[in-house]
Order: sequence, then structure tokens, then C-alpha cells
Amino acid sequence: MIRRVLIYGALLIGALIFAWPFFWMASVSAKLDREMFGQNRMLPERPIPRVQSPYVDDRLYDGVTGPRMDDALPIIEQHLQSIQIAWPTDVDRAALVRHTARGIYKRLLNVLPASVWQQTGEQLTAAVRENMRPALVAEIVQELRRVFCVGQLRARSLDLQEDVLVPANSVANTWLVEAGAAHLVQGGTAEEPFGELIYDFTRGDVVRLTQTFTTSFPVDRLYRLQMSLRYDNTWHAVRMYVEKNGVRYRAVRDLESSDYNWVLNTWQERGPDDRLTKIRTWTLLDPERPGSTGPAAMSSRAERSGVEESGGETRKAAPRDVSTSLDMTPRANQLTVTLELRRVNQFEAWWSKIRRNYRLTLDHIPFWRYVGTSLFLVILNLVGTLLSCSLVAYAFARLQWPGREVCFALLLATMMLPVQVTMIPQFLIMQKLGWYNTLQPLWIASFVAPAFYVFLLRQFLKGIPRDLEDAARLDGCGFLRIYWHIMLPLVKPTLAAIAIFTFLGSWNEFMGPLIYVNDSRLYPLSFGLYAFQVQVADPGTSKGMGMLMAASLMMMLPVIAIFFFAQRYFLRGVTLTGMKG
Repeated sequence: MIRRVLIYGALLIGALIFAWPFFWMASVSAKLDREMFGQNRMLPERPIPRVQSPYVDDRLYDGVTGPRMDDALPIIEQHLQSIQIAWPTDVDRAALVRHTARGIYKRLLNVLPASVWQQTGEQLTAAVRENMRPALVAEIVQELRRVFCVGQLRARSLDLQEDVLVPANSVANTWLVEAGAAHLVQGGTAEEPFGELIYDFTRGDVVRLTQTFTTSFPVDRLYRLQMSLRYDNTWHAVRMYVEKNGVRYRAVRDLESSDYNWVLNTWQERGPDDRLTKIRTWTLLDPERPGSTGPAAMSSRAERSGVEESGGETRKAAPRDVSTSLDMTPRANQLTVTLELRRVNQFEAWWSKIRRNYRLTLDHIPFWRYVGTSLFLVILNLVGTLLSCSLVAYAFARLQWPGREVCFALLLATMMLPVQVTMIPQFLIMQKLGWYNTLQPLWIASFVAPAFYVFLLRQFLKGIPRDLEDAARLDGCGFLRIYWHIMLPLVKPTLAAIAIFTFLGSWNEFMGPLIYVNDSRLYPLSFGLYAFQVQVADPGTSKGMGMLMAASLMMMLPVIAIFFFAQRYFLRGVTLTGMKG
């Protein structure tokens, strides 16, 4: 019993050690870029769907530690009460002061020399107060106050005309709050104005902003809408609706109110851009089905008094009488835009965070095109390797012909040649054949019988008794029928092992595409991920690391599945027994 416990314990520990990179990869694929900078957490940060905004980010400086922290924090908090700054009135003041003190302490650790933190209480108090400037306090207060910010809205036509539908300095006066307990407040500075969306989900689950605009171009020529948003890290769902010419369009997916940086979001209808292999930085708009209920009913739009835009100039819409408000005829230059913020629960927030990097990866690269190319190469390499190797191995093992041993020795000698020696001659041959920048060099070599697999199959074929072959000849079988009906069924385990090795080699092939393929439309998945890393990931920072790990994990899933379902072919020896007579 003790022996079994020790064996299974050792196996479990070994499995955990070897599985650790996969757990780490899966964990990183669910993290934001900021979570991988200066943090050592294995698991991603828990998303918190706050019900009110603005709020105090109590996790920004929660992990701050350092020398004399217990002495410095009361000093900083006491001094904060006497500093004359404009404290926000829409968040918890006590919590804001407490976390501001921690943020100031972290900043002072980076600017004050280590000798300051070894001084007496009065000296430490004087040094801290001297460096607590109002500008520093205001900056940290701004960092701690999280709020959903709305910026400029622009419309661009297919003819490259562009209208500023909502200027950044009049966001609060332009948008109408159609639903939800929310209101807009103009914020920011004169140089960088924006609108702050103050909402409370305790009195409803949806906040909806809407407005009807007049464009300088026909709306049927609308190419894309671009809107600047700064999220509040609440992970609530953001969705765009557009109505033009009596047809309402809806974004095919929601955006997450994740992170807290400014993001330029783009929405556009389906078109030629969707067939290109470039990075997809837009969200598609699809027309809603007839009879579907959208966020903005036509009856409610008739009662609006909004702001109309034309050529980037803002003007209040004139009051409309009853006859005008009941006129529902679509206008060629009229565009209705609705932005919806929907509350999510904890489970939905986790699901949004887990799939975020995978969604961004699929937007940045034509992942399924790369997968299709890899599967095409895998199938051709499997067919070519199994067919050619089994035929050549059968000829070496079962047929008698002059020079067989010499040819087999030459075949084994090719295994001694390094790949680097044949790389340039092989490239020149493929180039002369006109196969450069095509997929032929990546699979054609499998039809000329790789030497290692021929050697492996020959050894097993030589172990098959001659009696089976002689009996088949007496029944009138030729060597091809013997090969197909007698030999191949007996070496199925070996063929399966060769197929697994071939799949892994072809699926992970990198050097071949690097040498022969120059067109991104022909990239297999392995080389496509390398190009994705060059485009997105920054080796000096953690930027793009989550998307890169998500893409790598998706590439590894078939390999992991092959290992679990075909591991017996790696572990089980091939035995050809039970053949009598």
C-alpha cells in the first residue's frame, strides 16, 4: 500500500510540474496587460461589476508596502485634510482620502532617498509634507476616481467625408438619456474635454444614450462611426445601435467596459474590409430582423428635442410641432445613434474577461484562415508520408531485388546529413520549379518517403512471418494486394504512431513557412502566430502578452487533444502475436 501511494504521489507531482506551463498560459490569457506589469499573481484579477459610477478604485494602491508605512500613512492622511484641492463630491470621501494616502506614499517612495525613511517622527513629517504638493494630490485623486467617460463621435463616408457629430466639448449637451438612472456631466479640461456618464444600476439595468443627427452626406454612403470612450473598469456591456433610412443596425457583439484608458471604438457595416487579412479594429453592424424590438422606439424619437450636427458645427434643433413629430419618413441625411450600457453580473463579468483576449486575437489575425491552411498541410503530409513510407518500407522489407541493401544503406546515410546542409540547395530547387511563395514545398517532400519512418516501418515489416505472404501468393495475390490486404492491417499501430508524429511536425512547422512563404494569406498557424507576435507584442513590456498566450493556447489545443486520445500509441509496444498456421 505504501509503495502504491509513493508511486501515485510521484506521478501526481510530476504531472503538476509538467502541467504548470499550461496553467500559466491559460491564466495569462485571461489577464489584462496592466495585470502583468509589476504583479506576481498566478490568477487573473477578479472583475468587479460596480453598480454605481463614479467610484473609488480601492485596488489601485491596495498592495503598496514599504518602510515606515504605518508611520507615514497617518501623517499623509492628516495633511490631506488641510490641502486645498477640489475633492470630488460624488464618491466616498473617507475611502478616497485613505487610498490617496497610499498612492502618495508609493510616489514618495520613488522620489525620496532611503535616508528620509530612517529619520525621526518630526523630520519624517516635515519631509512628507514638503513633497505633498497639491498637483500630486490632484493627480492621484483623478487616478482613483473611476468614471465612464464619453468623448467625440465622428461619422465617415465611403467618399472620405467626415462629420464631427458630437464635439468633445459639448458631449453633455448633445446626448439624450433615453433610459436608466443616469445623467451626463461635462468634464475634463479646456484642452481635453469629455463627458462623464454618472449612472446608478440599483434603479435599473440599462442606461441608454441616443440622438438623431443630420450629416453632410447621404447616410447610405456611411462607412464607419468612431467614438472615443474611457471605460471605468466595471466590465458592463457596451452596445451600439444605428438607424438610417428606416433600417436599424445593431452591433454584432458587446464591448466590455474594461480597463480605464481611452479607446477609439469603431463600428461599421459588413463590406470589403472583412475579406482582408489586416487587423480588424472595428465592430460589425448588422441590420436587425423585422419585428425585433430595439432600444429606441420610433415613437419616442418623434418626441425628442436634440442637437443636430452639420459639418462639425453644433446647433440646437428647432422645436417641432405635432405634425412634424408625427412625420416618420426617413431622411437621406438623418442618422440616429444609440449607445447602450447594460449591467452584467459577476458570472458575465468573468466570462467577458476570460474570452476578451481570445476575441481580440481573432480580430487581430485571420485565425481560422491560418487554421485552414495548417489543416490542409497536415492532411497532405499525412497522406504522403503514410503512403510513400509504407510502400518503400514494404519494398525494402519483403521484396527481393538487386542492390536492396546498398540502397537501404544510402537511405540511412541521408539521416546523417544536417538539415542546414540541404536547406539552400532545396530552396534553389523549389525556386527554379516556380514553387516559391506557394504551399508546394511544405508538403511535396512527404511523398518521397522520409528516411526515419521508412526505417521504422521496415523493422516491423521484417518481423511478419513469411507464411502469411506465401499463403496469399497461393491464393493469387500480387505484391500490391499483399501490401494492401496483409501488411498494412498488421502494422496499423506503427502507422498510427507515424501519423501522430507527422501531425505534430506539420502542425508546428515553422522553418518551412519562414523560408518559402512570403504572402500572409498562405501562412499556416505556426508562422501566423509569429507574425502576430511581431505586430502586437512588445518584447520590452507586457503589451500584447495576454493575446499572444491566448493564440498560443488555441494552437496547442489540438496537440493536447491528440496526446490524450492517442497516448497509448506512444506508450504501447507493437506486438505482432496470435498468428497461427
